Amino acid sequence: MKRGMFDMDEVTGRSLDWSLFQRFLRLLLPYRRSATGAMVLLPLATAARLVQPYLIKVAIDDYIVAGQLAGLEWIVALFLLTVCGESLLGFVQAYLAQGVGQRVMADLRRLGFARMLRLPVSYFDRHPSGRLVTRLSSDVENVGELFGSGVAASFGELFALVFIVGVMWWLNPDLTLVAFTLIPVLLLILWLFRSSMRGAMRQVRSRVAGLNGYLAERLAGIHEVQLFGQEQRTLEEFGTLQEDYRQSSFRAIHWDAFLFSALETLSALAIAGILWRGGSGVLAGTATFGTLVAFIEYVQRFFSPLRKLSAQYSLLQSSNASLERLFQLFDEPPEAAGNPLPSGGEGDLRLENVSFSYDGRTPVLKNVDLNIEPGQTVALVGDTGSGKTTIGRMLLRFYQPTSGRILLDGVDLASLDPALVRQRIGWVAQDPFLFAGTVRNNLDPQQLYNDRELLDLIERSGCLLAVKRLGGLKGRIDERGKNLSSGERQLLCLVRALVLEPAIIVFDEATSRLDAGTEAQVKAEMDRARKGRSALIIAHRLRSVSAADRIHVLHHGSIRESGSHAELLASNGLYARLWRLQDLANGSEEL
Repeated sequence: MKRGMFDMDEVTGRSLDWSLFQRFLRLLLPYRRSATGAMVLLPLATAARLVQPYLIKVAIDDYIVAGQLAGLEWIVALFLLTVCGESLLGFVQAYLAQGVGQRVMADLRRLGFARMLRLPVSYFDRHPSGRLVTRLSSDVENVGELFGSGVAASFGELFALVFIVGVMWWLNPDLTLVAFTLIPVLLLILWLFRSSMRGAMRQVRSRVAGLNGYLAERLAGIHEVQLFGQEQRTLEEFGTLQEDYRQSSFRAIHWDAFLFSALETLSALAIAGILWRGGSGVLAGTATFGTLVAFIEYVQRFFSPLRKLSAQYSLLQSSNASLERLFQLFDEPPEAAGNPLPSGGEGDLRLENVSFSYDGRTPVLKNVDLNIEPGQTVALVGDTGSGKTTIGRMLLRFYQPTSGRILLDGVDLASLDPALVRQRIGWVAQDPFLFAGTVRNNLDPQQLYNDRELLDLIERSGCLLAVKRLGGLKGRIDERGKNLSSGERQLLCLVRALVLEPAIIVFDEATSRLDAGTEAQVKAEMDRARKGRSALIIAHRLRSVSAADRIHVLHHGSIRESGSHAELLASNGLYARLWRLQDLANGSEEL
């Protein structure tokens, strides 16, 4: 399997990117009350938790050791009150924080999907659908956890560290210095963890995106996988990607386990030092037994936030990688809007010296001049890869000419609103695509027709029986129209194109995959649909375009011949040669 096709996505070398973090904070503004409430409750819940060791010290020194039980019940009650307060405050804080996270996730999915719908087609040529799905699924989930389990929780743990250090210093500076003699070692461990975890989490996000991209592609092509016996090879390639993902995940787990073990060891060493020095102090009368117990509690609670911060740092790194990918999506320039269409346009199209390249290096079209006058039927024919479909997609403003210009009713197509252009120009593709849903939602998503009008159009287009078989306009169409024949799908897509009442209609190899009988039916409906409209027929089979007003023969991206069917046959050029070849082929098929 070729490395790099599915196993890598955008991976940068940046650590926590504060510019991205600031953009993330702006997402919290609509929920600032809940976010502020969660942040305010954190130090209160932390204080309730961290005052408990001090209450234990007071109970031991002032009551238990002193043999004075009167008043101990108030310390016990206060201790229980802090425990209940910690639980209640923690519950409310977690509820508010996670609620903010869920709302941010919903906003990110909505904004991300809205941006995808506005991106030019060329963007989707460069980005596999599986990776884009990853951005709106697992990447969004990572970012959604950033506030509740990342920012807010980290703030609470940092507050706990400061509180613990302050209380320990206040209780006994000597024991505090003993506990913190291991700080240089701790800082070295944290530095190693930080630098290693950053790369590990980015690689995990990259691997899961590649894995999803591979799954999406293979599931979309499952018929081909089974047809050509590629199940074992596909399983092996999936296993390679899965192993890469497992190894990158294991690397992150390795560093998590390393930090946990290191902090546990440092905690034990700090407690050992306090027991030695504090025990000596108790025996010498320079420290109380309650202070020693409280210090042991506080040391344990000092390292606990560090362990939690390490997990939160992993989350921050993972979320940072996801933020990069999401904001890259948000920062992609949307398809440019344009001016309204010229009023009273009749569907006049003109290509003037148009050239085009997908990659900026290899020309697909070279200096093409083409006219489609109002009401005229023009055909484009030529070998596969000659640029026929590219011209059709450029008319719909899916792509812009590298040079030259396209005029619609005398106005440069590049200056017009693409959504309005696509209403003026209907499109019936070679591969008809229908969504899972009702017949009505597929054919008239904008609800432009009432039921009677839509059924009349369906009947005129020759697919009323298919719609009735599905159960009428409320009948369900399966994913990609799997419960329809190829001809029925093509006819329904023709209806969908006609709903917008386009002045120009483009047929891109619309009958190339149909049998002879179905092709004849669809072709008859296409002929009826283009009456009174300008039409561009893109075809490989010459018989389907022989009645066109004008035929252009594309060869290697340039128009080599133009004329009517009779004129092109009489000129005995490329078109005549293709005609003879196809005529012989048709004759052999009939035999």
